Amino acid sequence: MMILRRAAKRMAVVAAAIGVVAGSTVAPPASATTVVPDGVYGIAFQGDEDSLLTHLSTGEGLPTVLLPAFGQPGYQEWEVVRDSRTTQIIRNLHSGLYLGLGGGVPRQHRPVVATPYPYSWTIRAGSAPDRVLITSAVGDDRLRLDRAPTWTYPPRVDIQLPRDDGGQEWQLTPHE
Repeated sequence: MMILRRAAKRMAVVAAAIGVVAGSTVAPPASATTVVPDGVYGIAFQGDEDSLLTHLSTGEGLPTVLLPAFGQPGYQEWEVVRDSRTTQIIRNLHSGLYLGLGGGVPRQHRPVVATPYPYSWTIRAGSAPDRVLITSAVGDDRLRLDRAPTWTYPPRVDIQLPRDDGGQEWQLTPHE
């Protein structure tokens, strides 16, 4: 009888531990929380003012590129809006289109395009207070917004696996 009590007690402890572990894996880590308040921003790759996130036109499915500041107000301005507790959508003020992947499964080097459908991104703190990492919240949640490695002008934007060199950080500058 004593052996059964010990076994039952041990099973209860194991079950409680499994519940704690399972519960902790469901909750997102503190680093996954949104760090950017809703608002309008200029988004620069690695803080370079000559590498502003830009849609080339108002047409959907066209690539997102990096260019110096130019054009009408709103052309290189992005509205960041929370769409859940840990994710946000990014919409271009000029075109009204969203920063997304244009459908399909997120994968390494998939181009980032203008899409009429909201797409969820996780925005996390980077290495400095004004720097962030923008990660796809769909599919493989490790794929980050990055400059495509192709030798084209203007440089295109895609999603890539994380790099340890800090080269995937973006600077968000608030606009009014």
